[in-house]
Amino acid sequence: MFECLVNGEISTFVTTTNRGLNYADGLFETLLVHNGRPRRWQAHMDRLGAGCERIGLVMPPQVVLLREVQTVSAGLVDSVVKIVLTRDGQSRGYMPVENSNCVRIVSAHIYPDGVTELARVGVRARICELRLAIQPALGGIKHLNRLEQVLASAEIRETDAAEGILLDRENHVVSAISANIFLVMENRLLTPRLDLCGVRGVLRGHILAGFGQRCEQRRILVDMLLEADEVFICNSVRGIVPLTAIDDREYKIGPVTRELQTWLLEGTSAPSTW
Repeated sequence: MFECLVNGEISTFVTTTNRGLNYADGLFETLLVHNGRPRRWQAHMDRLGAGCERIGLVMPPQVVLLREVQTVSAGLVDSVVKIVLTRDGQSRGYMPVENSNCVRIVSAHIYPDGVTELARVGVRARICELRLAIQPALGGIKHLNRLEQVLASAEIRETDAAEGILLDRENHVVSAISANIFLVMENRLLTPRLDLCGVRGVLRGHILAGFGQRCEQRRILVDMLLEADEVFICNSVRGIVPLTAIDDREYKIGPVTRELQTWLLEGTSAPSTW
C-alpha cells in the first residue's frame, strides 16, 4: 500500500468503535486507476450511491472522492484504489444514526502482477462447499461483510484452483469468489440474476449494456455450467478471465470470450456475429 487517507487526512488508523470494523456497516469500491484516471468512474459512483441509499448512508460528494483517489494514486502509472465508506458513530450497539455521515477510507495499492497472463491462459476453478446466504435487502450491493468470500477462499487454498464458484442455499450459481461469471451457450451470454445475493459488478454491467439482446440474466443451475460452451469471469481489476476448468469439467478458451476481451481492450463496438 502506498498511501491511505482517512477523511482526507494521511492516516492508516480508524477508531476502535468504527462501525465498519465492528459491524461491517458500510460499503466499498475497488477501482483500476491509470495515470490518475479511474476507469469507469461514474459506474462505480452510481453503484456506491445506490448502496448508500439502500443502507441509509449520506454519500460524500463525488468531487471529494475523486480528489482523494487522485491524491493516493499520484505518481503511479497503474494502481488499484479502494474506497471504503463506513457509517459514522461512536456509541456501542447496532442502532444506526439516521442519515449519518460517512467515514471515508481511500487507499492505493500496487497493481497486481500477471493480470495479462491470466487473461491469456485462463484459470481453473472449483465449486465451493460454502453456500451464500440469501438476503434480498443486500443483494447486488458491495457491502463490507465479505466473510463468506474469506471462508470460500480458504477452501481453495490447497487446491489447483485459482478461483471458486459460489452457489446460494438453493444451489443456484451466483458468482466466482471475487468476480462475476458468464456462460456462453449457443452464442448467447448468460449471467446470474443478483437480486438475492452477490455483487452487481461494474464490468458485468458494462458487458450487459454493450451486448443488449445477446445477454440474459437468469437463475443458473450447476448443470448449466457443465453444458456451457465457454465460461469466463470478470471484474474491474482483472478484466475478462477465461475459465479452463470447473472441477473435472474442462473448457477450451473459445471465440466469444476472445472477442469480448478484444472488445474490452480496444473499446470497439460489440461483435455483430459470433
